[in-house]
Amino acid sequence: MARQGKNKPTRKTVALVGDGQTERIYFGDVRDADRPANLSIFPDYPRRFGNYKGVLDRAVSLKGEGFNHVYALIDMDKIIQENKIDEYKQAKTKATAAGVTVLENNPCFEVWLLLHFVHTGRLFSNCNDVVAELRKHIPNYDKGEKFLTAATLYRRYKEQLVQVAVVNARRLEDNKAGQDILFPKAETYKFFEWYFKQQGINI
Repeated sequence: MARQGKNKPTRKTVALVGDGQTERIYFGDVRDADRPANLSIFPDYPRRFGNYKGVLDRAVSLKGEGFNHVYALIDMDKIIQENKIDEYKQAKTKATAAGVTVLENNPCFEVWLLLHFVHTGRLFSNCNDVVAELRKHIPNYDKGEKFLTAATLYRRYKEQLVQVAVVNARRLEDNKAGQDILFPKAETYKFFEWYFKQQGINI
């Protein structure tokens, strides 16, 4: 009679969907740097770049495929510029009802990276303005695949993520009431609160 194998702990599967390769490469670095024993991280992005509908549709699809947790990272700049806030909110409500956690970055994902270095309440009108500020701290930063892959931004700035970026992002949340629609936001921090908690670390 064959021996029964020991039951292995069930790994949680996590999908993160962004609207471009920046998020895919960044969260790929999270996966490759930490290789968490209890998590399988799946960074993904839809083929319809720069479109919140593509992100939310893809996230809902992945949730339907059985991922334990699905995070959709939404850049708010084009939604605001194109005056699509109401229709975005409707799509967000549907995605949330399907079990997707929606994380908004205003104006774009790069504001999360900027918060690793400074706290700012500046009203950025577009992502290029954020990138210009970010280059004061990460010279030659650009959104190209070659740079992002070589930069390994997560592992290089992991300590600052825990000690600085999360703190700064929380401060923005605390101060957002009554602010202009362009007030910066980096809800990406909420993923890392959850992520580190799975590793037994409260941040």
